[in-house]
Amino acid sequence: MKPSNTLILLCIVLIFSLIGCLAGLQTPSSPTDVATAASGVTLSLKTPTSTYTSKAPIPLELGIQGGEFNLLVPFVNVATSGAFTQLKVTDTDGNIVEPKRSITLPRTEEIFIEKERKSIQCIRGFELKPTTTQVASLTDLRKYYEFQKGNYTITLTMALPVYRDFLKKRNPEIMELEEEIKRIKKVADAHVSAADKRSAVNDLQQQIERLEKRASDIYLPVKSLLGQAALTANSVVLTIE
Repeated sequence: MKPSNTLILLCIVLIFSLIGCLAGLQTPSSPTDVATAASGVTLSLKTPTSTYTSKAPIPLELGIQGGEFNLLVPFVNVATSGAFTQLKVTDTDGNIVEPKRSITLPRTEEIFIEKERKSIQCIRGFELKPTTTQVASLTDLRKYYEFQKGNYTITLTMALPVYRDFLKKRNPEIMELEEEIKRIKKVADAHVSAADKRSAVNDLQQQIERLEKRASDIYLPVKSLLGQAALTANSVVLTIE
């Protein structure tokens, strides 16, 4: 029995839908992709309560929820106080309250990673995955701003750098295990069977896999910067009694 035209058309639609879903989970590879990739990313600014006494600490939390794409971004921009560098505070009349101490972006420590006998300049990165939320916190907003009695509005924008590629540092222990595998494969000993050699190699490869799973830190090649995604959080209103 030949499949009907309707059934064939339905299969084609399902195939292209699947391809579209898979493509949506890729990392952006060109500057024009940055705005599209970050369109689903949302910033959520909040405090435990909206009313504070004159000396009570004012903690601030920023939730960064991923969109449809994996985004490779600098660690300092999403996991440290650097997430709050573009914070703005205004009073009841809409006047900007100048900080007594600026919230600065921590220095991105650069390292060099060897790849294919080339030394590549990198910074520590973070993979912002789809539908997951990364949280950055300030323990006390009063460390940066002087508050009098009244109402204040807190707003936040972010220019989030997005990168194309990432690398991982080679674990010295993994390199030692790889050298041991090479040594075993080269052994020409009548007392060591091929089965024993395969078993030893398999054990070492399993150790390597376990170590690689634990290695979560990623590093972004400086030259793979694609651009910056412009993000805006919700406003938070505080009352100081």
